[in-house]
Amino acid sequence: MAVSKVSQREIVEVPYQLPDGTIKPHMALVLSTDKLLYAEDGMFYAVLISSKNINSEFTMEIRNEWLNKPLSKQSFFVTHIVTYYRTDEVIQSFNNFVKKEFFDAIMNKVILSMFDIEIQ
Repeated sequence: MAVSKVSQREIVEVPYQLPDGTIKPHMALVLSTDKLLYAEDGMFYAVLISSKNINSEFTMEIRNEWLNKPLSKQSFFVTHIVTYYRTDEVIQSFNNFVKKEFFDAIMNKVILSMFDIEIQ
């Protein structure tokens, strides 16, 4: 599926490289803004979504009420795994978005997980 644009708060599927070097399609939440997407010709940052809660200190359970469409299974934002992609790497878009009122909490958890600071 050719994707020419992604938007902040959108859930997409991208090829994540796992610690053992294998690449596996995973859902991810787009964190960065359109400003970066256009300035860097399709580049965006996304946080991994997994059905496994491997390290609960760095995960955040995804609640269906946070999304415009529920996910098919229980999933978690893996808030310390943020990777950059280009739109031509997106496997598919689901037309599923995190609602604006919940996005800031997710971003705060990402920042806390990676840098140990909270944004007020």
